[in-house]
Amino acid sequence: MILPARCDRQAAGDLLPQLLEAVAAGDVVIDGSAVVQFGQSMLQLLLSARKMSSRLQTALTISASDAMGATLAMIGAEYLLDNGIVR
Repeated sequence: MILPARCDRQAAGDLLPQLLEAVAAGDVVIDGSAVVQFGQSMLQLLLSARKMSSRLQTALTISASDAMGATLAMIGAEYLLDNGIVR
């Protein structure tokens, strides 16, 4: 699954059904390498997907762009990224 350049509320809403379906089906790889804007709604979506994948015992791997990583660092959530993997 590829994240759009602008990860705002609209993008999170658009991705919600696809991401939930993908996580329910098994391991998920999310490509965030093209993200230039990363908002709270997308963060909430990814955290929810991570929680769901943990319950289902599947993997959720996310590659993050510099902009996405910088946003996570600015809000104090950089611990979520470890070599592109949300833990």
